[in-house]
Amino acid sequence: MTNSEKSPSGIAYPDDLALLKRVYDRICEERGIRAGSSEAEQLATRAMDLFGMGIFEEDALYKNLA
Repeated sequence: MTNSEKSPSGIAYPDDLALLKRVYDRICEERGIRAGSSEAEQLATRAMDLFGMGIFEEDALYKNLA
């Protein structure tokens, strides 16, 4: 669902998860965030929240998380 449609169910499909992971990994690398840390958990939660709000574009997710 990398288009502008909103998922009324909030379900993230495989392509959506890959997009979220790319953004998450990029920010973790840039900030030196360790996997499993509370900061990483907060970042993942925020990414899913943004997705649930209908933000599906990679650039928009990054800008809202970075």
